[in-house]
Amino acid sequence: MNRLRKIFFAFTRKEKTTFLVAFFIFSISSIVIGVTVFKASTKPVPASGGEYTEGILGQPVFINPVIATSEVDKSLVRLLFSNLEVMTTKIEGAEDGKTWRIRLKEDMLWSDGEKITSDDVIFTIEKVQDPGAGSPIASGWRGVRAERLSELEFQVFMTEPYAFFKTNLESLYVLPRHIFKDVPSPNWKISDYNLKPIGSGPFRFVGFNKREDGFIQSYHLTVNEKYVAEKALIQDFFIRFFTDPEEMVGEFNKGQIDGVASLPFGMLQQIKRSHELVTYRLASYYAVFINQSRNLALREADVRRALDLATPKQRMVSEIFGDRAKTEGGPIPPGINFYSSVVQGEENPDLAIKILEGAGWKINLDEASVPGARVREKVISKARVKLEVNMIVPQIPFLMQTAQIIQEGWEGVGVKVNPIIVSPEEVVGNVIKNRDYEMIVFGNVLNSNSDLFPFWHSSQRFSPGLNLALYNSKKADGLMEAIRSNEGGREENFQKLQEIISTEYPAVFLYSPDYLYISNRNLKGAETSFIADPADRLKNVSGWHLKTARVLK
Repeated sequence: MNRLRKIFFAFTRKEKTTFLVAFFIFSISSIVIGVTVFKASTKPVPASGGEYTEGILGQPVFINPVIATSEVDKSLVRLLFSNLEVMTTKIEGAEDGKTWRIRLKEDMLWSDGEKITSDDVIFTIEKVQDPGAGSPIASGWRGVRAERLSELEFQVFMTEPYAFFKTNLESLYVLPRHIFKDVPSPNWKISDYNLKPIGSGPFRFVGFNKREDGFIQSYHLTVNEKYVAEKALIQDFFIRFFTDPEEMVGEFNKGQIDGVASLPFGMLQQIKRSHELVTYRLASYYAVFINQSRNLALREADVRRALDLATPKQRMVSEIFGDRAKTEGGPIPPGINFYSSVVQGEENPDLAIKILEGAGWKINLDEASVPGARVREKVISKARVKLEVNMIVPQIPFLMQTAQIIQEGWEGVGVKVNPIIVSPEEVVGNVIKNRDYEMIVFGNVLNSNSDLFPFWHSSQRFSPGLNLALYNSKKADGLMEAIRSNEGGREENFQKLQEIISTEYPAVFLYSPDYLYISNRNLKGAETSFIADPADRLKNVSGWHLKTARVLK
């Protein structure tokens, strides 16, 4: 080293400058080459660590797989519980389509350390079926009996074959029997374990913050080391709850939260912070469901067809959703399994007027000059009937905006519309339950298998069935029953079924909106995909990550 120093100091001033410049260039070149070689020989991979905070509208009430109904509750279920898709090594159906044999993975544990067994699954199925529990998924488990074979194996017996039953099995989130076995089902809704759950999912419950008035402000979850599948990469997952969407967006813009779930349509432009937008396609759609028994005019197929033609669907997609939705013409949304491209709604007000005129619905020329009186009418059974409809609209901003656009479109062809705004709680608790409406703006959420039976089969016309149009067609019923069985020709039957429903106009199909998820740019692994339910955005949350590391290729 001393010798090198002597050589250096023996240089002239010019030689020293030349040497230092050359040495600097050599050093920089070496670093650049080293980095280039390092990057070329390695690749980035997700790494564990970090914390993430998601904001969501609403409050947790029942973080319980059997009774969860809201997006908040179902989202927390996805984070804190496991379904049979990840808990099993085998789900096998017999040739008769009525018997299933399931085997659980070994050494699975609840977050409190108790062992997970087939007893937990059987208990969950029985509680889903228990009327006292009031499970929203009970309809998919009617006529099902579960029988224990061993600690890890059980069988499921069905009275009739159901082609899509494997989906029901795989999507069943399991409840801990040792926590709830001694609690009567009607008392579940007051159990502390609905807010402090013992689960088996990718995360486990740590705690929550609550104001003095009872409002839960946030939840703290941490990675569940006992999770049977791929361990979550994010170490700590926080959820903050909001009642005001503008406050939630404001907190995101200030960097106080990292993600925004259930972003209301029309608020995307209020996001000012650099972000990632993840768009999910949903197996859901909205429609105006028609109860023909409540209105003489609506019993006429020509009237229902004219209403469909006069509906400004594309305007709704543009004005309400900023083109982040698709117009609907039938009971299966575009891009979903078994969707038929033959079924497409069209907008043609001129044709609507022609159809109404041809069906005898005329503007009363004596009243046509009176403001608001350009309403068509027709004599039916010697009585003059006005083409006037009462429409129930849930008090939700985008649905109220939808109703306004519908009103403008229909009144343009001579149909008077009376929107009746009702709270969502009243709609679900009474209006739908009693089928107390002439027509109602509402949504259907399909399973990933596109089974239409719960929504359109005549056996589902009354509560708790979901056939909101009270649709009754023997031909359609037969197709739905054939689709549910293990008979062949399912693709063809789905196409025929969609054509029948869409051409009989039991509803005016409107649109299928996307689900928008906003996150900061640090979050990776949340990718655009099809999801059956908004909560399923978290189905692959284990792969979400905030950090990366480089490994050799």
